[in-house]
Amino acid sequence: MMKKTKIFTKPAARSNTLKIKARIALFSSTMLLAFSAYSAQGTEKYDNLQKQLSIMNDIMMSSAKGPQNSDRTLIRSIDSVYLQGQGAIFTIQSAHGGSSHHQFFQMVSSVPSVRSVRGIEQIVISNDEDFVIAFEDHEDEFAHVIEVFEQQREGARELHSEQRDIAYEMRDIARQEKDIHYQLKRAEKSDKADLNTELKKLEKERVTLKADKVQLDKKTTKLNKQLKQQKVAQTKARTAHFSALNNTLVETLCLYGNGLQAIPSKEHVSLIIKGAGTKQSRGYKDQILVFNKTDINACANNKLTVKKLLAKADKYQF
Repeated sequence: MMKKTKIFTKPAARSNTLKIKARIALFSSTMLLAFSAYSAQGTEKYDNLQKQLSIMNDIMMSSAKGPQNSDRTLIRSIDSVYLQGQGAIFTIQSAHGGSSHHQFFQMVSSVPSVRSVRGIEQIVISNDEDFVIAFEDHEDEFAHVIEVFEQQREGARELHSEQRDIAYEMRDIARQEKDIHYQLKRAEKSDKADLNTELKKLEKERVTLKADKVQLDKKTTKLNKQLKQQKVAQTKARTAHFSALNNTLVETLCLYGNGLQAIPSKEHVSLIIKGAGTKQSRGYKDQILVFNKTDINACANNKLTVKKLLAKADKYQF
């Protein structure tokens, strides 16, 4: 007869198992409460950071507006983000971006210096006294510069087309003359008079075309000179704009940087200014300025000037 074996758990062993399960449950509950409290603190911290970054975005936008509560802004948009352990990053889009030539003209003046001349507020955007524009008209003025630039480009295309047409007509005249000379060798005496008349007519056309070509060459030389001057003016204006924009943004950080209290002093505040760098294959590189938060705090507390704050920043293009 087969005997059945029964296994009995000792009361002491069962008691130990229950105690272990109770300890695990208590530990899990404690960890869950601690994690919940930590998450709540972290959420509150990042909420404060987000509010401070949003406020700084608004301050930068306001600082980039014209005098007398002008509704014209010099910055199209600002985006900001915070990276844990690194700091805040502000990405600035200039007010005038767009196609390649518009991108080249990202030069709407910032407001580093305003003065009154004959009752009209003007902005000095470089140390060159010749480069001063009236703020209230500057967008119209730049629009006019772009229009002139487009007209010059269109004019250059038209001149090139006319020169190509003249060259084609000159070749056609040469071909016809060659054909007539060939016919003259074999023509009857009665037909030679008509052929010579055709030759004289072609020669007159050639003289007229040569005169037209001389005038076109003069126009081309003049236009090329204008385009060269325009390119210099564009480069100068673009450089002045972004230099002034940098100064305005840095001055804003200096004046209101204390508002970024949630960013630790050991971290950084970075500005990415789109299209403010040197020209590359398509468009322009971005200019990046990286500031130590401690330097911003020092500037906000009048321990550092705006000029020195800008000088201490790490600068590069990407």
